[in-house]
Amino acid sequence: MAIREIIKNKKYKIELFVGRNGSKKVMHYEIVNGGKKEAVLRENQIKLEIKNHTFVKNNNKTINDLMNEYLEYNKDKWSPKTYVSNVHWIDNINESIGHIHLQDLNVKILECFYSKLKKLTKEIVDKETKEKKCVPRYADKTIQHHYVLINGALNKAIHWGYINYNVNEKIEKPKVRKKEIECYSPEEVNKLLEVLKNEPLKYQSIIYLALDGGMRRGELTGLTWEDIDFKMGTIRINKATQYTKELGVFEKETKSQTSDRKIFISNTTLNILKQFKKEQIERKIKLGNKWGNSKRIFTTDYGFDMHPDTPSQILESVIKKYNLKRITFHALRHTSVSLMISKGIQVQIISKKAGHSSVQVTDSTYSHFFDSEFKKCADEMDNILREVN
Repeated sequence: MAIREIIKNKKYKIELFVGRNGSKKVMHYEIVNGGKKEAVLRENQIKLEIKNHTFVKNNNKTINDLMNEYLEYNKDKWSPKTYVSNVHWIDNINESIGHIHLQDLNVKILECFYSKLKKLTKEIVDKETKEKKCVPRYADKTIQHHYVLINGALNKAIHWGYINYNVNEKIEKPKVRKKEIECYSPEEVNKLLEVLKNEPLKYQSIIYLALDGGMRRGELTGLTWEDIDFKMGTIRINKATQYTKELGVFEKETKSQTSDRKIFISNTTLNILKQFKKEQIERKIKLGNKWGNSKRIFTTDYGFDMHPDTPSQILESVIKKYNLKRITFHALRHTSVSLMISKGIQVQIISKKAGHSSVQVTDSTYSHFFDSEFKKCADEMDNILREVN
């Protein structure tokens, strides 16, 4: 730490150590107008701010400046859909607290912001009763995402030397209430498969694959015919499709490294896919140059890439037509896992087939589905102990 006089213009330069970024020292340099007395006062002020974690190297930076800079920094790091979503959430943050300078940001301001998000409501029409009702505008996960964005931006601000302390880390991360997993029972699955016999092969193929493979919606719409090995009975899952208004339907990598996988599927599903492939080829020949030449398994009726939301619309139409229990398309993935658990398939195999990041994720997400397996274990131990006695 030092105060040096700049002889040329009779000003003083402050040099202060303000913290570390890893092993690298973060220094602050500042020219003070006035004499040595003013320089000493400014140096003491900075030291106090450092001690109180309120020192900001660039006092003109606002939350708005930081969040926009953070957005630009991650433009090529986030997937296109994540980027578009985060633009919206960052606009949300800037609208509420964007005007606040970084040195003025404190726990109270952030707590009030998260509290406001929790209290906001919107009016919707209930699909079942057709009545209007007020519901929270933001889900727990969305509020948590605002926290994660702010936290990431403030940590990056430390790295960039704007601040030396992340005030957001003093606040507990908003919790996401665990929802009861929605899925079909084996009896409801049988009913669904029974009515599917009356539906187009495209509908049958999508729903059978969702149930058999436990795939995510984007993984299904991302599949190409080259991904299926009909001889071995396997499907390679190494990509997905997403949609944004700006880009339309586009291909991306799977959700994570463990999502990139090869799975075996049943002969029943393979046979339906073979029929569907034959039907698609016939339609392609019939339409000629009107066919869109998509390489995907699931396309529009004119051979263009299918919108990732279409599987949901297909399931919804089947549910409505046959008055089945209403579930989301993603619930078919949950149904697939629950069926495998009910048949006693090892959790390691289930986790790998579903593309979960770890066995622990499978176990914690579907813990209550394992209750019957634990009961079976107790019954088996009872049998063993009786034999010993």
